[in-house]
This record gives sequence, structure tokens and C-alpha cells, in this order.
Amino acid sequence: MRKKLEVKKAEAMKNGIVIYSNRHRGYGAISTVDEFGSIKTKWTKVRRYKKENNKSEIIYTLISMILISIAAVIFFKVIDEWVRDVNYILEMRVKLISFACIQLCTFMTYSYILRKKYKNLFKFHAAEHMVSNAFIELKRVPSIDEIRKYPRFCNDCGTNATCGISMCSILMFFCTFIPNQMYMYIAMLFVGVIVFILWQRGFLNFLQKYTTIPPTDEELLVAIAGMEVWLENEKKKKEKFKILKFLHCFLQKFL
Repeated sequence: MRKKLEVKKAEAMKNGIVIYSNRHRGYGAISTVDEFGSIKTKWTKVRRYKKENNKSEIIYTLISMILISIAAVIFFKVIDEWVRDVNYILEMRVKLISFACIQLCTFMTYSYILRKKYKNLFKFHAAEHMVSNAFIELKRVPSIDEIRKYPRFCNDCGTNATCGISMCSILMFFCTFIPNQMYMYIAMLFVGVIVFILWQRGFLNFLQKYTTIPPTDEELLVAIAGMEVWLENEKKKKEKFKILKFLHCFLQKFL
């Protein structure tokens, strides 16, 4: 049975977007624009392309993540020393609220740095969301006039994960003030379910105001071009394994 045509994963780059294939593993439609405004599209192996063309961005992100992780480990080590001799509930409170604060501060700082360094990345991020939202509703590639009507926020954006986990930690922090431990754990479970529902319904999209910038027609045209290439290749049958393909050609030639 053929898989349903839908965009499950897409990603913005500093000069374009990539839409990952669902039917051809490892492949994706890459649409970029150069300094002269020329739009180029390519259907290729995404990992290889990103490795060759986004080395500086990958290194910058990797170094940032390592520094953030080291800072978080040091902070929690200090917290552990401070709360070692206190009761379990107080320790839970401190760790929950600290985790939420660290995550939100890290997210805001990292977004601010990237926003200054790669402004176009945030515009392409918005264009990626808009073309995905348009395709979901129209079931086809939108025109430039149609795509402008769609929001730049998306329920499946990774930004929502940061928002959801932080909100969950904060609400669970308040749950620790419930005297009865059984009711406290029930409330925490309830909080997790509520946050998940809010996530799926799009009520956690507000943080995307910091990770997207309203795109110009240039970014939207790049997104549309990428979607056209993606749809064209997604409609094709899945490629056969190389060995089976070779045997098939061999049998056709000699039999």
C-alpha cells in the first residue's frame, strides 16, 4: 500500500530549505537561492549535501551545544551539593524549576545569537512552515498568492518540544506543593497529558515568534520550488535495491 503523501520532516537552512522524503530513505528536495537571486533545486542525499555545504553551521551548532551541556552539568552538580541533605520533595522542586529555567534561558540565548548571525535562516524557517501548512490543506503545491495566506507557525516544529518540556516542568513544580504524594503524582500525570494535548492543538506555538521571521517573496518562492521537486519525486515508485535492479537488467538482456 502506498504511503500517504505528506510532509513529515522539513528543515530550514541559511540559504534555503530541505524537505525530507518519506518514500526514498535518506533523500530530500533541497531548494536554495544564491546571492544573485537564482533559485536552484536538487533531489539528493540530504546528509551528504549538508556535510559538504553547511560545515561552518554544523561546527558552530556543535560547539554551542557542547558549551551549553557543560554549563548545565556544572549547574546541576552545584544544585546536587546544595540539596543533598534536604528532603526529597524540596530536591524535586529545585531540580524541576531549575531545569525549566535553564532550558528556556538556553533556548532564548541560542535563538538570539542565531537570529543575529543567520537572519535568513529564520525567514526560511517561516517559509518552510507556510509551504507545509499550505500543502496539508490544499493537497498540492501552492502558488505564491495562496501561500501568503497561511501562518508561519507549525504544530510539528521542534521549538514546541522546548516549550512543552519547560511548561511541563514548571507545572510539575507547582504539583509538588500538593500534600498527599499519591495526589501529587496523579496531578503530574494529568499535567503531562494536558501539555501533550496543548502541543498537538497548536497552543504552544507562541515560542515560534522568536524562531521565525515573516518571509519575503524570495523565501516563499524557494519553499514552493522545493515543494515541487519533493512532490514530483515522492510520486515516483521507491527505487529497487541495486542488486535486484542489476539482476532485473541482466535477465532482461540475456533471457
